[in-house]
Amino acid sequence: MPGPALEQTLTNLRLLVRGARRRPPRLGEAAPLLARLLQSARTVAIESRAGGMAFRFEAGESPGARCLFTCVIQDSDDSRLTPSEREVAERLCEGRTLAQIARLRGVTINTVKSQVRQIFRKLDVETRVALVRRLCP
Repeated sequence: MPGPALEQTLTNLRLLVRGARRRPPRLGEAAPLLARLLQSARTVAIESRAGGMAFRFEAGESPGARCLFTCVIQDSDDSRLTPSEREVAERLCEGRTLAQIARLRGVTINTVKSQVRQIFRKLDVETRVALVRRLCP
């Protein structure tokens, strides 16, 4: 089993993650816990993933007390969008209609509809409200 300090840190992180389902996570709570884990951890693997990178860490002194964890760092949401899609997303955040966006951009409404579908797919959202919550300040 991991040492008592490491075990307590992991328990606190698990509780924080479970609580994040009911309320937004507080980075100030997670940061010190992650810092404790990283102090004694060594990097086991680094791999490239779509939209970011994953780092695999190992903490613990003896083989029976090892704790493995993965940290995934993803690019910002809008970096996956093309410049045209980013512009359409910005106009949606402004509350413009598809017809208004098409006129502003000098394209057909079908082009805008297609771009909106691609934006939703890339950002894994299903509604404009979800898009606005994800991208817009």
